[in-house]
Amino acid sequence: MGKARRIIVGIVSVIYLTLVIMKIDIPRNVFIALTGIMLISGAIDEWNRYKETKKKIHLLIPIILLPIVIFVVLSLLF
Repeated sequence: MGKARRIIVGIVSVIYLTLVIMKIDIPRNVFIALTGIMLISGAIDEWNRYKETKKKIHLLIPIILLPIVIFVVLSLLF
């Protein structure tokens, strides 16, 4: 499962980089979807690290990212 998630994140990163390098105007929905996939993958990685190490800093990172993502999405929508 982890390998498939890493492949998906790699594909998303390549798509995003291609759009940025080619200076294509990225639609808001595409940007939100690509960013969401990468952030969700990062949160899953941090959760797995927390389960292995039991260090609370690994829980703090996804908890801090959640309000930031909500703020960014709301600012893009309105």
